Amino acid sequence: MNVAVYGPRGRLWALTEQRIDESDREANALSLGRSSMRWQRDEAGDHLVVDLDELTSPFPRRVPQRVKGRVTFRPSGVGQASFPLDEAGQHTWWPVAPLGRIEVELSEPGLRFSGHGYHDANAGDTPLESAFSRWSWCRARIDDDRAAITYDVVDRLGRERSLALEVSRGDGGVANVVPTKVVSAAALPSTGWRLPRSARTEGASPRVHRELEDGPFYARTLVDTRLAGRSVVAMHETMSLDRLAQSWVRFLLGFKIGRA
Repeated sequence: MNVAVYGPRGRLWALTEQRIDESDREANALSLGRSSMRWQRDEAGDHLVVDLDELTSPFPRRVPQRVKGRVTFRPSGVGQASFPLDEAGQHTWWPVAPLGRIEVELSEPGLRFSGHGYHDANAGDTPLESAFSRWSWCRARIDDDRAAITYDVVDRLGRERSLALEVSRGDGGVANVVPTKVVSAAALPSTGWRLPRSARTEGASPRVHRELEDGPFYARTLVDTRLAGRSVVAMHETMSLDRLAQSWVRFLLGFKIGRA
């Protein structure tokens, strides 16, 4: 279970690996230690409820801090299409609910807010680092009824695969996911760990709005760019699987990940 909370006064990060068995899994629910997630239905429709009870990673804090509370995600529409990311079709990406609303109520730390939400899923039959050299992803809310998503991967043979999608709220709870106009890749400044990265844009030069995570193989950033005809602030992620495969990076992961 990975939980990241970003605010003007700092951030919290928790990432714990849990061993699970059949008793932790149901058709619409999953338990991960003290945390859980489940799909429920009420008069407003289906929604995803995530109950959190996690401890932040021990580094850089000497004393881990608890992250406890509930996140409720209400999708505006469910995407019906999944997309292969490699030539063999061993890895797929599914934008489950590209548009939605979230309600966050945390008792530890005391925090409550609501806003726009997003839900996707990746699945693969092989480790990421055996299939890909690097990948990047970007998602921006265009307005209350539209979002834009880009996904770029480079496989082990150097072949590139790119997706640029525009999502709109559909009838009957289905999200309409269609390819959008070609958006070019423009370089962003390298991260503190010297990771090269780029963001998709429609002409305007993208720039870093705020650094959220900067690690030896992964970075998460808010980016100012232009997508679907609008100037937007997008969530952007980039990952180097070449870095992830290196032994020194595997060693450093022990300081970021808790194992139950």
